[in-house]
Amino acid sequence: MTSRRRKRLSPAERRSKIFSASVRLFAARGYDGVSMDEIAAGAGVTKPVLYDHFQSKQALFKAVLSAIRDDLIVRGQSVAATAGGAEQSFRAGVDAFFAFVEQEPDSMRVLLILPRGDAELAKVAQEVQVGASAGIAKSLAAFLPRSEPWRIDATTEFLKEGLHALAEWWLRNPGPSRADLIEVVMSTVWAGLGR
Repeated sequence: MTSRRRKRLSPAERRSKIFSASVRLFAARGYDGVSMDEIAAGAGVTKPVLYDHFQSKQALFKAVLSAIRDDLIVRGQSVAATAGGAEQSFRAGVDAFFAFVEQEPDSMRVLLILPRGDAELAKVAQEVQVGASAGIAKSLAAFLPRSEPWRIDATTEFLKEGLHALAEWWLRNPGPSRADLIEVVMSTVWAGLGR
């Protein structure tokens, strides 16, 4: 009888499993509804291994939020950079956002979690959103080249919150297509930006 040895995962593989389990669990039950024990079990690692990677649930949540945000920003900026013309570039960025919602619904649900009642966690979520705003503002500056900084900031927040609200709505109402949502944004927002 031969014994089968379980393949030892690399730290990067363990971290990836932890991220996947965290996203799935946070999306399903929110931050407060998930314990580190459940995340460890969902990732197929021991709790000490989980704590080797993340010192707390809050640190794990921040890492997950930051990774999701960064992935979303990179996707949007890379497709927008390859599109020709301002309107096509803006449309490509909006399409990338809704493609992410469509392909990664759990990740989007986690990104949209608004912690309540925990000041530290709210601060973590705010830091992540500040990073998202910076990425969007960088893209918008190309569409509003002669605008004052406050106008770019205000437009960024309007667009970011509007896209988030529309993503939440779409996750609850999956009937319309991605193309339908892109047209809603283009007809509502581009009319002002395009000027």
